[in-house]
Amino acid sequence: MLKNYFGSLFWGLFFLPQLAASQPCTPQGDQVSYGTNNVWVGYVYDNQNFTNYLGYINVGSSASPDFSEDFGGAFVTYPVNGCPLSTEGFSIRYKLTKIFAPGTYTFIISGDDGVRLSIDGGATWIIDNWVYNSYHPGMITLNLNGTYNMVIEYFEGTHQNRIFFNVSESCTATGNTSLYGSGTTWNGYLYAGINFEEYKGMVTQTTGVNLAFNQNFGGASVYFPTSDCPTLTDFFSVRYKLHHNFPPNSYTFTISGDDKYRLSLDGGSTWVIDRWGMNTGNTTRMYTSNLSGAYDIVLEYYDMDGSNYIQLSTNNNVLLPLSLVSFTGRRTDQGALLNWNMEETGTPLNFEIERSDNGTSFQLIGVVANAEGSASSYSFTDFSMPSGLTYYRIKIIDQQGRISYSKSISLLNELKGTRLYPTIVSNNTIFVSNDNSLATAVLTITDMSGRSLIKRQLGNLAPGQTISVYFNDLKLQRGLYLVQLLSKNQLVKTERIIIQ
Repeated sequence: MLKNYFGSLFWGLFFLPQLAASQPCTPQGDQVSYGTNNVWVGYVYDNQNFTNYLGYINVGSSASPDFSEDFGGAFVTYPVNGCPLSTEGFSIRYKLTKIFAPGTYTFIISGDDGVRLSIDGGATWIIDNWVYNSYHPGMITLNLNGTYNMVIEYFEGTHQNRIFFNVSESCTATGNTSLYGSGTTWNGYLYAGINFEEYKGMVTQTTGVNLAFNQNFGGASVYFPTSDCPTLTDFFSVRYKLHHNFPPNSYTFTISGDDKYRLSLDGGSTWVIDRWGMNTGNTTRMYTSNLSGAYDIVLEYYDMDGSNYIQLSTNNNVLLPLSLVSFTGRRTDQGALLNWNMEETGTPLNFEIERSDNGTSFQLIGVVANAEGSASSYSFTDFSMPSGLTYYRIKIIDQQGRISYSKSISLLNELKGTRLYPTIVSNNTIFVSNDNSLATAVLTITDMSGRSLIKRQLGNLAPGQTISVYFNDLKLQRGLYLVQLLSKNQLVKTERIIIQ
């Protein structure tokens, strides 16, 4: 029973198409006439040398003579106006009469297997790839004006079959293609042709965070916008450039693409990843190296036709020692604003903000979690900053749990409404006025070298209370002195006075 099943399947797959092809049919078309209005007439033959005529097909449209055809694949029957075609070992002669306005035009044609293009009725071939090959494109740019009889001849040997044609008015961009992007922003230079033949314009790629990007160019057979000329997303190439500084570390580059790509870290002199001469299709390659300093990175890519995309990512393989570039703070109307900046690590970090009233014993007051370590600045505001002198520091924790600390900084929070006056003292008396309550207040007077001269215990001060502090018991010389008011050993107010 199983034998009969496979026998029937084999007969259906291989003999039915032959039987269908052998049924009586009449080829249509005269093999001579040219298509018009951008619609080609393709005369179909069941061998590779344009004999045994089967009929005709039409490709192109009134909007454009461009076309791409795979005939339904290998080993199938393809419909023809006349007799059906078996898609192995056949040939087609396409014809079109087209009027070109005065201008410069670029032709791109490719086939699997042989293909050639003429604009003088087949007398000469401006692109001639009449050999067995695996879909390699040809491109030419010409100045045209008037009516032309275009002929495309194509033959298919075995297995895969494909033909592609495109013509467009030429647009060539200007600009300096040697310039590199910087930071995390790549400069990308797009070209028509797979070997950077005709420059079309520039694009930029960036995530704003790292070197990674992913571009699919909008799909196949569309026009991708650039700074100057739109680029057809078939048979095109791109050269991306970036000047980047790497902190000392081990890095892995991962590239995926369809079709070809290669990566250089020395401006294109050598290629650390090279898929330029390999088979087309989706591939992924990786490269790992220890890097340190500035590099001119070049990523080159080209697409034949069909799907197209290029994707790059980088990873740090070793966690770098944590390095704090700066840590500063200032008093604002909202509280204590702390700012710090880390060297780039490429790995997530956690920051814990700690506070102290004596510079020795610190307590956690906030967290900045899962930062990206991308050399950017970070900040935190302590909205409940105590009065007086307060100390702050940053506790830095990496992915492996390693901990490091910043230096500590101190900020003074003077209470609103606290006054020490007058600033010019002639009667050995200073007044303390305060809008807030102060516990265990103390007033001190020091000289400008910091030597303590007077210390008065003021006790608890009520809001709105004003008291006088008399220091006639110590004869102070004329000059400049420093007066400080403390509450619970925390500095509240500092003022300079002049003794007359």
